[in-house]
Amino acid sequence: MIGVLYSSNTKVPGDYVLAALRRSVSSTAALAISPGMLRSFDAAIVVAVDVPDAWGDALVEWSTRPRNKLIALGRLPAALANHLGCQSGMWPEAFQDAARSSSAPSRERAQSRAAVRYDERATQLGGRRWLRPFERFDFTDEWNNLGYGAIRAEGSMWAVSAPVEAPEDARLASVTTDGEHRFTYAALWDREASSVLWFNRPVGPIDSFEWRLVENFVSSYRSDRTVCQPVLSEIPWGHDAAITSRLDCDEDVESARPLWQTYRRLGIPFTLAVHTTNLGNERNHGILRELAADPHAAILSHTATHAPDWGGSYEAALAEGSESMRLIEGVTRKRVRYAVSPFHQSPAYALEGLADAGYDGCIGGIIRNDPEFLIARGGALAGLPAGFVGHSQQTMLHGDCMLASGDPLATFKEAFDLAFETRTLFGYLDHPFSERYQYGWPTEAVRIDAHEQFIAYIQKRARQPLFMNEDDAMDFLRAKSLANMVGDEGGFDVQLSSSVTTPFSMSVEYRGESMQITNGMRFI
Repeated sequence: MIGVLYSSNTKVPGDYVLAALRRSVSSTAALAISPGMLRSFDAAIVVAVDVPDAWGDALVEWSTRPRNKLIALGRLPAALANHLGCQSGMWPEAFQDAARSSSAPSRERAQSRAAVRYDERATQLGGRRWLRPFERFDFTDEWNNLGYGAIRAEGSMWAVSAPVEAPEDARLASVTTDGEHRFTYAALWDREASSVLWFNRPVGPIDSFEWRLVENFVSSYRSDRTVCQPVLSEIPWGHDAAITSRLDCDEDVESARPLWQTYRRLGIPFTLAVHTTNLGNERNHGILRELAADPHAAILSHTATHAPDWGGSYEAALAEGSESMRLIEGVTRKRVRYAVSPFHQSPAYALEGLADAGYDGCIGGIIRNDPEFLIARGGALAGLPAGFVGHSQQTMLHGDCMLASGDPLATFKEAFDLAFETRTLFGYLDHPFSERYQYGWPTEAVRIDAHEQFIAYIQKRARQPLFMNEDDAMDFLRAKSLANMVGDEGGFDVQLSSSVTTPFSMSVEYRGESMQITNGMRFI
């Protein structure tokens, strides 16, 4: 069992962290706890989110008990900081400016001078010498095709908390500017039979591939001496990668046909997200009916009018989602269950409106806005009902994002590599051409060649990749979100949902092993 400890003053980041943990370990395996529970919460894992100094002594005492693991996020209480040998420092000069990136020119990338740089010790938790800029862009000031969010320097829950220095032998990652070490971002301490992991940010790495370090710490780190908690994998059993892709039909639908034919020739499932203003032209109806009849294809809603921020209110989002669902079903005679956010903007009220409209989930996520929707793992969202899931897919395969120098596909290959190494369900997108705009592609032939090259790279990089349409991918995440790992002193029982199913088998990672799970299964 994982206990998540936070005060009423840090409820918002605490709720996001709790939701992130539940996406990894199941909803029954993580719960919010009071500081008083530390007296009796033995042989377990505690996550402390930006907790006050008054709780420091209790955390020190708890963290030194045999078999316990502590994950501290954000500020370290003074007693815990002293116990761990951390020292306070000064903020680097002009640090807020260093944390921001300039806009990316066409076919180039841009990134902030401030970055997180991981050390070799990160390999102990399944990482490597990663470099994560605080902010980076691949298209203007909107998209980060590597998929992660922004680390800020303005005191918010998305910012680094303090210029604290951990002992060098504990350091996992540093905050750097212009390549120079400034202070510690992440650290790992091992005692005789207990361990502490710290990230210098209230929400930790919930918006990044780095979340994999948390999962490995929880599921397998020092399994011979400390307690471990099973982690539900985002990759279906029998595969080493899972990939989903789609075209967002902002201005046309029929022009998606050449790329659809390419994907059919390659045996890759295909998905279209349709904004229904396009349905006013019956030219766009034929391909939708053909896709609806294709068992390997999926059709999603991309709103009724592609309004920014879903129209700006819950009522507008409810109307956008409901009208889009009705119009697509009128053409295809097939229910639409998942939506794609216009401009990838996914404010909380829009998600509430989609849930109330009867959708099963939403795809979005972009570094420019709504940071709470950039989630390292797909699944249930904080504050939304069970059965509604989200998935972040920020990798935009556009001609505007193909690099002008070197390997044009280098960014996209790096994005897949990060997903592959961290067992992340990988999603990428493109758009059909329209009379007005071709998204940086000079011709359809050039675009098709880039897609084929990228798919070939994925198939070479992974031994057993699973390509899924968006319906199947989201259905898997939805079934996973309703699966539970129920633990007791003797082991764990698997409880899979009977109401939401998937054709793909789930797996868990536990004490360094990966195993297929079935309903009712028990393991130690």
